[in-house]
Amino acid sequence: MKKIIAALFTSVALVFSTPTLAVDVSQLSVGVSGNFGVFVADGKEENYTHTGTLETTSEKHGAAFSEGYASLFVEVAVNDQVSIGLDYVPDAIETPQNVNSGEGTDDTTDIKVKAEFEELTTLYVLAKSDMGVYGKFGISTMNIDVTSENAGTYPDPGNTDGFMIGLGYEYGAGEGVAVRAELAYHEFDDVRAQNGQTDKNEITVSNMQGGTARVSLVKSF
Repeated sequence: MKKIIAALFTSVALVFSTPTLAVDVSQLSVGVSGNFGVFVADGKEENYTHTGTLETTSEKHGAAFSEGYASLFVEVAVNDQVSIGLDYVPDAIETPQNVNSGEGTDDTTDIKVKAEFEELTTLYVLAKSDMGVYGKFGISTMNIDVTSENAGTYPDPGNTDGFMIGLGYEYGAGEGVAVRAELAYHEFDDVRAQNGQTDKNEITVSNMQGGTARVSLVKSF
């Protein structure tokens, strides 16, 4: 992941520093997108005794959920074909609540856990052909907030980083307005959280990836 991030920032720096590819700051675009995503990940829960001995391990592979959400973006044109943009999701993307029946300390209480993906932000480069077909590559970061019931308090695991690649089509409607349709693939680094109890529960989420479809309305100035 670090190599991907370094490569992208090197490319952006090269664009800004090369006179023949100077950024045309007069070509600014803003937009709003409606997104529908399907996300999948592997989950593992490890339960420890009060002495720190691993007692049980539960794993779930390929757990998936879908969610619709809106995002906002701004782009600056490098030239007629290439733009650099920043996309931001203002609302949280919520996973369904996972319920482990009867796994509380009294063997009858249900443990409930869910996560929210907050402030999903993507820095990207968009390259567009004369026909309106475009490709997109970006790096993403988001904050993960875990909430639970009857399992102690899970501290915020913090940020996780990832990347996205997309393919889309832009239709120019005139007067600086365009409509885009896009499909994209996303992948994120693993995260881990534990509830801080003596007989702790530790949750690891790995292989986070997903696909999104979006329709965007763009205005260029």
